[in-house]
Amino acid sequence: MKTLIINIPPYLLVPMSDYWDVPEQEYEISLLQFAKEELSKIGYSVLSEKVEVCSGAGAMTLTAILEKKDLRFGLYIHDGPKQRKSRGPPIIWMLGLLPGMNSADDLRNFILTYPHDFGTLLAPENTMLKDRKEAKLKKIYTFLYNTKIKDLYDTDLSSAADVLRERLRKN
Repeated sequence: MKTLIINIPPYLLVPMSDYWDVPEQEYEISLLQFAKEELSKIGYSVLSEKVEVCSGAGAMTLTAILEKKDLRFGLYIHDGPKQRKSRGPPIIWMLGLLPGMNSADDLRNFILTYPHDFGTLLAPENTMLKDRKEAKLKKIYTFLYNTKIKDLYDTDLSSAADVLRERLRKN
């Protein structure tokens, strides 16, 4: 049996996370943490939230489970520079929850499983209630957008995603 000796340059022995300066741990990001006061004024509490920011221009998807008194419901928000330029205003939907949906991750997984039908499948039966809640949530999102996101989307900053992730870092 022969032994093969390979010369490996030392820089290749450095773990990739160190080489590329990738953080070793993910950190939580939250948009709704900046609207606690506004949400509590209208009686909402956030039970669970998941925010995803796509690389580059920073398209953002938020899924959350909110509660008001004895009513629990899902919140879905999708926004980004491309959304605003080519498709119109951000998508902000109140969604019903299926039994077993206890976290924003559960809701997000359902949305990913049924990307074209989730809006119909989880549409609340009471459309008046849905419209009222969505109107309130749009006002809150407009406040959050203007204070945390607008400048990034307006300038088409190529590193907007990185800046947005840092701004939304959970305290």
